[in-house]
Amino acid sequence: MKKILSMVLVGILVIGGFGAGASYIQKPSLKQAVTGDEYDMVIIAPEKFSSSIQPLLDHKNSIGVHTFLKTTEEIYAECDGRDKAEQIKYFIKDAIEEFNITYVLLIGGRRGQSFDWYVPVRYANNKFHLQEGDFYHKRFFSDLYFADIYKENGEFEDWDSDGDNIFAEWEDNGPPEDSIDLIPDVYLGRLPCRTKDEVNCIVNKIIQYENNVHGQEWFNKILLIGGDSFPGMGEPFPFEGEESCEWVMQYLEGFTPTKLYASDGSLTGAENFISAFNQGHGFVVFQGHGHQNKIYTYMPNSQEKISVFHNNNFKKLNNGDKLPVMIAGCCLTTTIDVGIFNFLNVFKNYKKYVNFFNFIDGCISNCLGWNMVKKSNGGSIAFIGSSSTAYLTVGDSNHDSIPDIVQTGYTTGLCNEFFKLFGNDENRILGNIFSNSITNIIENHSAQGSWGQCKCVQEFNLIGDPSLKIGGYS
Repeated sequence: MKKILSMVLVGILVIGGFGAGASYIQKPSLKQAVTGDEYDMVIIAPEKFSSSIQPLLDHKNSIGVHTFLKTTEEIYAECDGRDKAEQIKYFIKDAIEEFNITYVLLIGGRRGQSFDWYVPVRYANNKFHLQEGDFYHKRFFSDLYFADIYKENGEFEDWDSDGDNIFAEWEDNGPPEDSIDLIPDVYLGRLPCRTKDEVNCIVNKIIQYENNVHGQEWFNKILLIGGDSFPGMGEPFPFEGEESCEWVMQYLEGFTPTKLYASDGSLTGAENFISAFNQGHGFVVFQGHGHQNKIYTYMPNSQEKISVFHNNNFKKLNNGDKLPVMIAGCCLTTTIDVGIFNFLNVFKNYKKYVNFFNFIDGCISNCLGWNMVKKSNGGSIAFIGSSSTAYLTVGDSNHDSIPDIVQTGYTTGLCNEFFKLFGNDENRILGNIFSNSITNIIENHSAQGSWGQCKCVQEFNLIGDPSLKIGGYS
């Protein structure tokens, strides 16, 4: 097997705001619940977002996805745990056992520009040596922590088997300090909202999508974007990004592709992406490189970069209600966890490997993935991508005429597995497909014993509603 290659550089972000609270109707606490009550989904959010979430509760219950809201304030008052993140995880465990929930939607990101969170994150400390004495991306947030509730023996999985309060520890040149299960036990996604306006926007997008998309012609189209991810490498499949995109199509019978490839000149810059994206597609797939604020690739056999999309381009997206599920096989597009006052943590984790201008931009920009989902009058309905450095393999090491990039796991394998499951299964629920793709990569590539595979599944995050019916309801 070839050495894994890091796909992309650095990222750091975010600016936010403030919102106001309100009253709402919600489910009683677990201790008050009537025995036998069952629900499909719990939404976990701060009380101040409750009135904005109520239309989503009404919608989900009206279509048979039995859903209730649990506020973070109640969880912190009722549940044990060493910190707020563990209290939420213990609540999810209790909700599985008391209410038989399947889906968990976290609604809340960083609280403005402070160090506090409306719904906290958990950091994995999975470290990669670039050279002796240095690390690249020392830690990164992983929402898989909140989905991996049980160890294989059924005990609570705290991601801290050595008990030192440092979670998911692993250095790439040694065995893991923490042995963790990884397998998701619930289907989980996050909407990292900072304001009520953001909650209102995405709630409206979800309702409109599930009510109106079914039967629309544009949904059966897919936009594929790629180029030469690693110029001069990868023979006999030298254009890695394009090969990954091509492989997706074998699973999607009935979908019409729009291809933006560097090798045929259909991809030369952001204007190609924007024009195609605005036409409307059920899915958008990008394979290449990414920072927190942009995606890009390379011209064939060249070090010349092609800028595919940047945060500065969002004002040009006007796809309206033609909202895709977007998947990015690259680094850093779901880094929701940085802010302007978090620069010391950013610097500590990225050090000299990020240039000054990217560092400054990273401290003040929302990540591309969340910008896509929270955009009004366009963008995407959900976004799947990595919160840290993504990995892949290149070439055809076993000479089976199948690109290693699509059969050896890692980030590109996760993307490929998502579409394999979508195409081969009648299940069209976003969270099921997302989580099952993670489970398959873990099991098929022994991720608990492989540093690179473990990191890739931990950093792969769903920004979106896990109970979303892809293509809407008839």
